[in-house]
Amino acid sequence: MNHQEYQRKLMMTENKKNQEFKIRKIKRDIERGCDNAEKYFWLFVVFFVAGLLLWHGMHAIFSAGIDSWKANPELNNLIYMWNILMYAIPYTLYALAAGFLVTFFSVPNVRINIREYHDIPAETPYAPGEQIKGGQ
Repeated sequence: MNHQEYQRKLMMTENKKNQEFKIRKIKRDIERGCDNAEKYFWLFVVFFVAGLLLWHGMHAIFSAGIDSWKANPELNNLIYMWNILMYAIPYTLYALAAGFLVTFFSVPNVRINIREYHDIPAETPYAPGEQIKGGQ
């Protein structure tokens, strides 16, 4: 191990013992969790809107083409296939959107009140919430 690696390892062990470092790490983890939750919410919005647009678009195409499809008996299979697809594809997108919404609400940082950790003084000799022993 060379000198730089030794110094880096020494700094990391000192940082792990430093309470301010721990507080910054906790804040960073909370922010990262909230960012991930926000991504899931926007994925829900995208898939839900895509499902709505496909639902209305496919129903409009079906309504516009149904008369010509009924006139030609060879296109009966197209009617059945289109009828299945205009329900299956939007429902699949709705199911994906619902999954992302459930994931959004299952991220713990969204459900709980996030406590601000900057109010813990760095020189606290005991863990927060622990009683001081010895009657002080």
